[in-house]
Amino acid sequence: MFNLKVDQFARKHQLFQPHATILVAVSGGPDSMALLHYFKSIQHNWKFRLIALTVDHSLRGEGSQEDVKYVTSICNEWGIECNAVTLDVPSFKKQHNLGTQIAARKMRYQFFEQQMEMYQADFLAMGHHGDDQVETVFMRMTRGVEPMNIKGMDVKRSFSRGSIIRPFLCVTKRDIEEYCEKQQIQPRLDPSNESPNYTRNAFRQEVLPFLKEQNAKIHEHVQGFHEYVTEDEAFLQEQASNLFNTSLFMKKEDAIQFDRSEFLKISSSLQRRTFHLILNYLYENSPNDVSYHHWEQFKQLLKASTPQSLLNLPDGLFVIRSYEKIEFTFSHDEGDGSFHFQLSVPGTVLLLDGTSVYVEVNAESTEWNQHHFVCDRSKVTLPLHVRTRRAGDKIALRGMKGHKKVKDLFIDYKIPKAKRDRWPIVTDDEGQILWVVSLQKARVEANNSKTWLHLTYKNQENF
Repeated sequence: MFNLKVDQFARKHQLFQPHATILVAVSGGPDSMALLHYFKSIQHNWKFRLIALTVDHSLRGEGSQEDVKYVTSICNEWGIECNAVTLDVPSFKKQHNLGTQIAARKMRYQFFEQQMEMYQADFLAMGHHGDDQVETVFMRMTRGVEPMNIKGMDVKRSFSRGSIIRPFLCVTKRDIEEYCEKQQIQPRLDPSNESPNYTRNAFRQEVLPFLKEQNAKIHEHVQGFHEYVTEDEAFLQEQASNLFNTSLFMKKEDAIQFDRSEFLKISSSLQRRTFHLILNYLYENSPNDVSYHHWEQFKQLLKASTPQSLLNLPDGLFVIRSYEKIEFTFSHDEGDGSFHFQLSVPGTVLLLDGTSVYVEVNAESTEWNQHHFVCDRSKVTLPLHVRTRRAGDKIALRGMKGHKKVKDLFIDYKIPKAKRDRWPIVTDDEGQILWVVSLQKARVEANNSKTWLHLTYKNQENF
């Protein structure tokens, strides 16, 4: 029954073909040992060349060494070629300032890629199963990744000169354990897989059992969800790519320009994918810290009522809006940095550096922190304004009599001179300074009001 299920899944997704050279990633655990045995059982009919790859990451001392010895011994017993390697993950991790799991994965895949080339292999088979797929999808949903990335692990994807394949995504961990028992396979067990210190293990021990209680076939439903999302995503990516290659986008080596109003006519789903195509075009290596937050900031820039604004992206990339022209560029002339925006209530102003000030009305009068300002709506004249400093600016500080020059305030807070001319200041329509953003708040009289203005300053640090 197990083999039949995997066979049908493999045929459905065209995972391999006769006379192929297949590398199997084998750790010695139940999943990879069952996978190796499965390929051994069909090797004669498909006329595969089968090679096991096993890795000691130098992380568990004698334990990982024993795993490699076990895999090598079983391969000798089963008549399967085997290539074992020891990787110095601790040194690599330290050298590149990476987390343990990321460093191990990076080195492991580098080794796999080398082996694909050396053996002229067609496929690299991995033992991920249906429960792994469920964990992956729900972990990504929990982390709040882009909707296009919520899909799980691909059944088959390009890698090196061939493809990575995952034939076991159609079966559960329990199915694999029963297969090992039936075939009298005695796999090695990695104690780190039981540690609650890893996020995936916490999902495995707490979330997955609950989901299985609700639906024992959750892995099949999640795999179906993944396949639907993958198909839809492929179509949308093709549409976005076609759009990106039209005359709407003026491409240079280090910059891209397009018309804002024309771009806004495109559906939001294609806008988002085109945004990422632009980043892929301009970045030589896409930074890890480009996030969904940057896409949200870009949307604000597109739709803001202010005709000129600027957004800072990682690694020195700017998005500049000048009326109807949008430009992604690594070159930016900052000028004197001054600005003046009208702030409607409720409303948001996106500032030139990509930060923002927004205001809303609330019945509560509590302030949270220095990035949040509250005042009685009846004591200020609307609309509000967000601007840079002017000669002679003064603020009536809370807890103090009289007024203080904004210039002296900047000196007290040791604000660098270059930043003073770009610092946001909120005033009412009569010019009364209400807030030198994140530094000091004005003394504004209050009645027993039930209507309060809440202003919040957002940047990447306090978002």
